[in-house]
Amino acid sequence: MTLPINVGLIGIGGMGRMHFNCYKNNPGARIVALADVDQRKREGDWGSIGLNIDTSKTERVDLSGIQTYENWQEMLADDSIRLVDICLPTPLHAQVTIAALQAGKDVLCEKPMAMNAQECQQMAQAAREAGRQLLIGHCLRYWPAYVQTQKLIASGEFGRPLYASFHRSSGTPLWSYNNWLATGSQSGGVVLDMHIHDVDAALWWFGAPDEIHADGLIQNDLPMSVDATWRYNNGPLVSLHGGWDNNGSPFRFAFKVVMEHASILCDSSTNTFCLLQDGESRDIPVADELAYQNEINDFIACLSEDRPLQRVTPESSQLAVTTVSEELRQIEAKQR
Repeated sequence: MTLPINVGLIGIGGMGRMHFNCYKNNPGARIVALADVDQRKREGDWGSIGLNIDTSKTERVDLSGIQTYENWQEMLADDSIRLVDICLPTPLHAQVTIAALQAGKDVLCEKPMAMNAQECQQMAQAAREAGRQLLIGHCLRYWPAYVQTQKLIASGEFGRPLYASFHRSSGTPLWSYNNWLATGSQSGGVVLDMHIHDVDAALWWFGAPDEIHADGLIQNDLPMSVDATWRYNNGPLVSLHGGWDNNGSPFRFAFKVVMEHASILCDSSTNTFCLLQDGESRDIPVADELAYQNEINDFIACLSEDRPLQRVTPESSQLAVTTVSEELRQIEAKQR
């Protein structure tokens, strides 16, 4: 019988809570430690935690049998931990990931991979040198509608993609620890923090573009909106919109892929996921599964079976950061 993989979780915010619950649902994993600077969270008081896709509240959590640490460095010294899950503000991703890899741990680090390409390269190199696995939490690669769309595109059944559009918007996230998400220098604003989801999906489906054209709004040093157009020499025209709204717009994601013989539409606001063909629309069957659970289940299975994770690689995650960095560069240049 294979023993569960011991997990240490660093950072109990909205995504940390999500990951905690996912590990609890996986019999192949066991959370044995968590680290957070907030004493209330270390005591199981999670009532203040928020997340844009999950408005439920968890007032108290039973942490019996779980070692808690204020200092994540102390947690890394625990030799019983094989997998470290990092759900910290983005500026800490590189430092903590590299330390965990050098301590001999496999790592799941939330997206984005890091603040810039140089940090991404350092993280990927640390994983290679340590001989450990590094997964960046690009959850759309496990989101059932996005997975099914990728399969339909790759099949070629409906011809080549002609153009595609992506939309992702929400109220400005004002619920994060010390308001780090709404601080541009720490989060990169909507571009690096939220829009990067669609950037990664587009890179997954279509590859790296030949040209990127981007514009957007930066308000009080916080990137609030992005409108990007990607051109391919031998591929589709892709447009992407991301936006935060200080007035509190509801969270919404949507995409459309127009191929030669059919189109795929997805919109969270209308619960739509359908195929348009010959003037008719039909729903696309898709499993009712939680992407974060699928992501963690896949990683645990790979670690248990000592096989490399293939769906999300450090290289693909670095490309997402490089791509949004170019978009941000263009947006910043136009603010002057």
